[in-house]
Amino acid sequence: MIKFFSRLEKTRNVIVVIFGILLVTSMIFFGVSVLELRNTAATVRSTETAAKVGSEYITVGELVRQKENLSIFYGGRAPESRLILDGMIRDRIIRQEAKRLGLTASDAEVAEEIRRNNTPDDGSPFDLKRYEQNVVERYGSIRAYEEMVRDQVSARKLEAFITAGVTVSEEEILEDFKRRNTKFDLTYVSVNVQDLAKTIKPTEEELKEYFEKNKANYYIPDPQKKIKYIYIETAKIGEKLQISDEELKAEYEKLPEDKKEAGIQGQQIVLRVIKPEFDAQVLEKAENLVKQARKDGEIVSEETFAELARGYSEDPNTARNGGRIPGLIRKNPNNPSDPYQRLLSMKEGEITEPIKYGERYYILRRGPSVPKTFEMAKKELEVSLRNRRSYSAAVELARKVAEELKQTKDVEGTAKKFVSEANSTLKEMIRETDFVKPGDDVPNIGISPQFEEGIAKLNEPNDVGDPIPIRGGFAIPLLVEKRDPRDATFEEVKDKVTEAFKTEKARSLLEEVAKSIASGASTLEQLSAIAESKGLKAEEATNFILGSPLGSGASAGTSKELEDRIWTLKVGEVTNQPIKVGDNFYIVGLKKREEANMEEFAKQRDDLMRSALFQKRSEVFFDYIASVRRRLEAEGRIKIYKEAINKVDGLDAET
Repeated sequence: MIKFFSRLEKTRNVIVVIFGILLVTSMIFFGVSVLELRNTAATVRSTETAAKVGSEYITVGELVRQKENLSIFYGGRAPESRLILDGMIRDRIIRQEAKRLGLTASDAEVAEEIRRNNTPDDGSPFDLKRYEQNVVERYGSIRAYEEMVRDQVSARKLEAFITAGVTVSEEEILEDFKRRNTKFDLTYVSVNVQDLAKTIKPTEEELKEYFEKNKANYYIPDPQKKIKYIYIETAKIGEKLQISDEELKAEYEKLPEDKKEAGIQGQQIVLRVIKPEFDAQVLEKAENLVKQARKDGEIVSEETFAELARGYSEDPNTARNGGRIPGLIRKNPNNPSDPYQRLLSMKEGEITEPIKYGERYYILRRGPSVPKTFEMAKKELEVSLRNRRSYSAAVELARKVAEELKQTKDVEGTAKKFVSEANSTLKEMIRETDFVKPGDDVPNIGISPQFEEGIAKLNEPNDVGDPIPIRGGFAIPLLVEKRDPRDATFEEVKDKVTEAFKTEKARSLLEEVAKSIASGASTLEQLSAIAESKGLKAEEATNFILGSPLGSGASAGTSKELEDRIWTLKVGEVTNQPIKVGDNFYIVGLKKREEANMEEFAKQRDDLMRSALFQKRSEVFFDYIASVRRRLEAEGRIKIYKEAINKVDGLDAET
């Protein structure tokens, strides 16, 4: 099998040449200079040493290639070079430890692994041509692919050897099951800056004193302009448009096939990173789960993934349903960092590598597509068509209004002339700003570079600008008055001063207020009453499960300390000390506790035992490799060349 793969080298060479031509063409098309291409290629080929592990070297070229591969996988955002290098060092340590203990995979074991991973599941004949293309395209060469497989098999053998004596007890998995499945009804107070700031009522004198101390922060370096403008609202114009079913059906027929999908189904396995120092350990566990899921090939069945999700996922809401993600996953260009978006570019049954998002690692599986019928798409099509037509009509109307206003300089008269065509009232059409400067959050407009650019050329009273796209429509501006750069007056920035004062004050009082509430509340009723006396509100959490964030919005969070304290609370008891989670504090009382279902434990026992054993072995192996690394570092057998790494980071900064 190994010799067989060597025949693919000729195929590889042809493909690499073609790929190089396409790469250069695409980079020129997208504006990448020949110099940038030369610099990147030189770095990829660099043999400069980035790190040395025992007798093995890791070159800058290898580090750059690994970073490029991860950048593609992570949508252009590769991890930091040092983190990638740490992973490469770890791989070298595992390889060397396996060799030292006589556990390096043999050629026969590598061939068997390759054969097992690349035999079609449906019984169809082995497609040699397709296989050759996949290997060369994904791994660059047969040798690279073989060595990668050898390292994977060697790592499994080493882990099995090191962790052979690891066991888990019934008590361990029972305790873990109870913690993950016991439900709590809680009364709690979240003491956070945002809520506490709302309770602070500063006096005029306090605000003026704060303003004088921080006056330099409120200097106005740019000219300020007062603008009166006519607003053309796109939606108002759209309300008058008539759209028939025939037009909508024609729109539906023009949709590409991928747009005729309502969305796709998906499954997930979620692993929590309780502390930053456990990140690598959790990542390793996630990678092992991916390997376990793919043991029979790249396409993973729904049930295979569901079994792993039920046994290993730490998201209780989806784990019990085999990892099924509620609802459908749809394309969302406004949130490209959403890990679920990756499923849209995958084949049904494929799973992702571990994805770090927030304080969790996700492993996702693509499920089947759900078709979108005309009736399902009708409303969406109507909105889209109406928006396009109303936008075109609004553009034309805004142009006519601007021409008229430039002639008359009369905002009220011009608005009155076009009020019917705009399908609005004069009150809706005529708006006026306060004195504004670049970067200001303008009411009804927001922070808008387009608006700032549109009024930049207005310097004399009654100057009129061209139509400016703003939120919901277009603005046709007229300059009322202009002020030059200067020190702000207190009245001009009073709102900003008030917000800054309250936030700063709240931050300084946070712990004091939290301790005051906790020390005085020995019952749930007292907790609510004392919170109210501080201007805060006691909230309720029903069926709370450990591992879930407590609270809502930006202030929601959890921690091991918080979960441990909730676990030990008795019904009616309140924590006598506030618990810090991030920048916030929690005081928690227990109203009701519903113990875990032991019948369900009996059903899941075997899966839980496997999951716990897998996790414990992963932890032991992680600790073992970490200890080997510490020993090698102490002996001077691991060297990291920071200057070389800085060159890789410098390349990132340039691009």
